[in-house]
Amino acid sequence: MATKTAGNKKLYAGILVFSVLWFTTCTVSEITRRLDFGWDHFIMNLPTLIANHVPFADRLMEPDDSFGNRVFYGKYITKPANSKISIAAIDDYSLDQYGWPIPRNLYGDMIDRLKQYGAKAVVFDVIVTQSKRDKDSDNSRFVAATARAGNVSNLIIKESGTENFKYPIKGLAAASAIMSHPHVDTLLDTDGQIRRYMPFWVKDETADPVEYITFGQTELKKTAMGKEFPDLPIPSIGIAGVSFYTGKHVSQLFYEYKRDAAEQATESQGKILRYRNYVARVKHPGWTKDKRDVTGSSFRHISFADILSGRLSKEEREAIKGGVLLVGSTAVGAFDYSPSPFSKQLPGVEVHATYIDNALSGDFITPLFLGWTTLLTLLLPWVPVILRKYSMPVLTSSGTGFLLALAVGYVVLLINGVLMPFATVSLAFFLPFAYITVDKGLAEGREKKWIKNTFGQYLSPKVVEMITKDPSKLSLGGEKRDMTAFFLDLAGFTTMSEKLSPEELTSMLVEYLSAFTDVILKYDGTVDKYIGDCVVAFWNAPLDQADHRKLGVMAAIDCQKAMTRLNEALTQFTIKPKCRVGVNSGPMVVGNMGSRSRLSYTVMGDTVNMASRMEGANKYFASKIMTSEMTFGDIKDFFDYRYLGSIRVVGKLIPVKVYEPFAMKGEAEPEVKAMLKHYEAGIEKFYKGDYAGSLPDFQAALAARPDDGPVKFYIGKAELFIKEPIKDWDQSFNLTEKG
Repeated sequence: MATKTAGNKKLYAGILVFSVLWFTTCTVSEITRRLDFGWDHFIMNLPTLIANHVPFADRLMEPDDSFGNRVFYGKYITKPANSKISIAAIDDYSLDQYGWPIPRNLYGDMIDRLKQYGAKAVVFDVIVTQSKRDKDSDNSRFVAATARAGNVSNLIIKESGTENFKYPIKGLAAASAIMSHPHVDTLLDTDGQIRRYMPFWVKDETADPVEYITFGQTELKKTAMGKEFPDLPIPSIGIAGVSFYTGKHVSQLFYEYKRDAAEQATESQGKILRYRNYVARVKHPGWTKDKRDVTGSSFRHISFADILSGRLSKEEREAIKGGVLLVGSTAVGAFDYSPSPFSKQLPGVEVHATYIDNALSGDFITPLFLGWTTLLTLLLPWVPVILRKYSMPVLTSSGTGFLLALAVGYVVLLINGVLMPFATVSLAFFLPFAYITVDKGLAEGREKKWIKNTFGQYLSPKVVEMITKDPSKLSLGGEKRDMTAFFLDLAGFTTMSEKLSPEELTSMLVEYLSAFTDVILKYDGTVDKYIGDCVVAFWNAPLDQADHRKLGVMAAIDCQKAMTRLNEALTQFTIKPKCRVGVNSGPMVVGNMGSRSRLSYTVMGDTVNMASRMEGANKYFASKIMTSEMTFGDIKDFFDYRYLGSIRVVGKLIPVKVYEPFAMKGEAEPEVKAMLKHYEAGIEKFYKGDYAGSLPDFQAALAARPDDGPVKFYIGKAELFIKEPIKDWDQSFNLTEKG
């Protein structure tokens, strides 16, 4: 017990240290974040894997779900893109038509075209800076169209590796309704994917408070917005699109962002994007004849060249009307890209479109509250500690079920827009669970080996197998239980030992005791001990056995059959012994008992003593098996048996009714059945006081079975009571010896 307690203390200390270290590691390390990202990616793409690899799952795909991203739970996580957000794509076809860079006047022509089509906003993700190759007429045309439209956003950028800003061509900033920046890679995750989007241009997100790049810090202070709001951070492309579509001023959007970020403590983390469903669309649907030429994207790509030529499909025109158009390059080798959950090379312009869609729908993903993550990380390591008290199958199934529950919980949270760091949380459970499972498996292996070595010699293989499969069923501590005790003794052992040599005596005992042991184990009994020629056994420990009374009696009957069989088979022995069996049931103490240095799993108590007395009391009636009312009272109907009488053993005042079973109901030998018929008639008369009337019945019983001891006993008693009438008899026989 002391060793177990010490082991528990070490385990508790280890789990406590692990939970603190794990939380600390996950806070500062990128390792678990990479695992979290991998899990996120897997869950997002699992519906696609199911749709493509599980038979008939593709039948569940929606008509517009090209890749199966919305199969099963995917429909609740991956939503379709807003049809009013489109990409004016500078694609390969547009470059074939106009070259690269696109002449500036064509941007102006596109803006005019989109205005005619009813576009609500045109947001450029193309950097249009001053160069020596510029034609003033082309630039002027672009600037004029921008001013006329009044719904165009252009870019200011920062030169890579410097603090220098690059501005658009002369007059474009002033002509643009909103100037924005394209730099969203400041929050790029370690796997190269953009999951978080900073709505406003951040100078230092680690500062407290967060520092932004404002209009007043750049030449944009000369624009209308810069003059009115010099301290306003320069918005991202996404904010520009939201402002145009909703009509909210950029300053109002910044106020709302600051307010929400303060409530969620996420200002330095930006917004977590919920990427839209990735679908396949036909390229140039307004004029192509090859419907197999498709492109995969979340948002509709409308070719820059098709906008200029006016060769647009009905769907494209509807998407443009009242919608936001983001102008960006999608041509191979001519665009910035980052991996997304559904594409290894997602054009950067789609990242901005995703932000706009999320902002309009109000369905950004929010991280699980840090307090909950902390609580889970610190508490989950203790769950395996609680589970370890159960059996290995229960432990493993419960642990697996718990992990599945965490996975389901993750999906449910994600459906509701909450992102749980699954790897961080689940590993807080799994690592201790794996350790405890392995440790328990090794311990159970040792325990099973000990059980087989300890109990294999006196329990049936079936019972040993049951205990080794579930050691929790084994109870070895001292406890009081309702059990059945069994005593078997070879009659006349002392006489036999005098007539046989030690070698012969030992050989004969081995044969007989082995046969009796096999019978006891056959009926799932526990062999307690051998005392010379005596076998002691019991039932209902260490395993629960609801029918232990019946099993004990059946074992007694079969031991008598084994005795007869052995006497016939063992011809090398001239002595043919007989055996007596006593079976009694009731409360007794069972457990490991003995000294501090040597223990024995055994039973003790009055019930056990009574079983021993009944074995000896067989000599009084000359019976072979004696069992008590406590054992036999409720199971009589299962056997062919007889009532022996009521006995009062030495040292006891209360008499006990005893019986002798012969076989299972209807299976007794013909001579026994014939004897029982007359015996029962004689017993009935005898106990009514008609001793003379009982004699003919007992004599008929003796004629049916000439060597029957109890019949001879009652004939003798009847004759005695006829000669010497007994007075005030309570119909119980007092035994004067312990047997």
